[in-house]
Formats: sequence, C-alpha cells, structure tokens
Amino acid sequence: MSSEAQYVRTASLATAAALRGDEQGLRLLLHTLPREQVMATCEGAILAMAYLLRDFLPPDAIQRAISEAQAIAHTAATEGN
Repeated sequence: MSSEAQYVRTASLATAAALRGDEQGLRLLLHTLPREQVMATCEGAILAMAYLLRDFLPPDAIQRAISEAQAIAHTAATEGN
C-alpha cells in the first residue's frame, strides 16, 4: 500500500472511531503509529470530519459551530487554560 493510501486509510479509521465514540480505539490506533504519522493522521481526520459536517449541516449551523469554537478558544486563551 502506498504511503498516501496508508495515510487516507488511517485517517478514515480514526474518523470512524471518533464518530462511533470509540475513544479507546482511537487512542490505540494513534499509539500504533510512528510518531511522524500521528500529526498527519489527526489532520486528515479533522479535515474528514469537517467535510462530513459541511455535507450534512446547513450553512447557518456551520457558522454557529465556528463561532462557538472560536469563543471557546478565546475564553481558554484569556483564562490561561
């Protein structure tokens, strides 16, 4: 399997585990990866989740989610968390 195909496969498995709420499975998957592949897999899984959300949620719901995520990040930054 090519490295690109492996990356897509692993990111897809991580996304599926997250959607199932399988935190242990996700952790085990990430712990089996070489250190240099963990960040790329996480990035791929985040992008896959964003694509899924954009495909199934209306634009106003996406905008509300973006605003809420930014507010949480801002609060965490100003509170020193």
